Amino acid sequence: MQVKQPCKIHLLAAARPNFVKIAPLYMVLKEQSWCEPEIIYIAQHPPGPMTTSIAEELGISWIDHIVEVGSNGDFGARFGAIIDGYSKLVQSERPDIVLVAGDVDTSLAAALTAKRLGNIPVAHLEAGLRSFDRSMPEEVNRILIDAISDIWLTPGDDATQRLTHGQSRPEERVHTVGNIMIDSLIKVLDPARGAKQCAGLGLAEGEFAIATFHRPANVDMHDDLSAVLGLLRSVADILPVLVPVHPRLAQNLKRLGLEGQLIHDNLIITEPLVYGDFINLVAKSRMVLTDSGGIQEETAYLGIPCFTYRNNTERPVTVANGTNRLVNRWDALPQIRGFVARDETGNRQQRIAIPLWDGLTAYRTANALHAWWSGVS
Repeated sequence: MQVKQPCKIHLLAAARPNFVKIAPLYMVLKEQSWCEPEIIYIAQHPPGPMTTSIAEELGISWIDHIVEVGSNGDFGARFGAIIDGYSKLVQSERPDIVLVAGDVDTSLAAALTAKRLGNIPVAHLEAGLRSFDRSMPEEVNRILIDAISDIWLTPGDDATQRLTHGQSRPEERVHTVGNIMIDSLIKVLDPARGAKQCAGLGLAEGEFAIATFHRPANVDMHDDLSAVLGLLRSVADILPVLVPVHPRLAQNLKRLGLEGQLIHDNLIITEPLVYGDFINLVAKSRMVLTDSGGIQEETAYLGIPCFTYRNNTERPVTVANGTNRLVNRWDALPQIRGFVARDETGNRQQRIAIPLWDGLTAYRTANALHAWWSGVS
């Protein structure tokens, strides 16, 4: 009798947030006999302290393969380098499934590589999300990854229906698994750790805001970034604001000569924070101001009011069922002032539990992958 070989699964990671999405799944898969999961880290540089710390905090002590693609900032050169670097690994490893998460360039490049080099099946974790704004690179990536995937792992029913009803994907290969990021959030959530972080930064629990900005539309051009910085100073007139500075923001502050606009007695400027420290500070905050996709989800789960500085969101459930609201440069400050006034009277919007945001998404994802493998092997 022929012995069935384990399914070799490549789990792709690039930017640090990818580890938040693949770590829970890796931890579940590595305990199952039907598969051999491998973490593939594709990056401009070897893993630094921030990357290493987030991986270790989430239980990953070993990265199976590191693919360095250089630090050329040009999109074409960088995208080509990812394909070139990963293609060598695919040819030598011949994985049975390539799983990509989210919407970063690396996920698209890896998916294309898998399909073109041998029609290797691609599984897309966080499939079906849409902002309907094709000016966003991430939106283009989402559409293209979903177009060439073989297994779609969605965070909710709206994404599933978009793929099965709107785009005629085969229903047996579209699985509603939930929000994988919440699995990681639950793992690191620790009220004592949050209290310690607040004390170390001189922040009173529940009496400060957190602000994060990194999207090109907000930080790449002088006028756009100046508007963001003006908003931060205005919010700092109301309550202290903790600002962990994203590398892209730091680079553009210097390039555009706007570093002085972050000076305010109530602005607490820090380097990027370790994942667990950041999550636990968010849990202790009064509100968050951001242009991030993931933070919209994290605040929705934690019940922390979030003001998303964007015209749209690929995560509408955080607005409908969570505590998220979309703002722009003209209405952000009035909305924040209104929130603070309502909050002080105890009239805070209540969080509604979102289906499948329960810390078990990795198990449902593993089950979906196993079902697919059982049917094809």
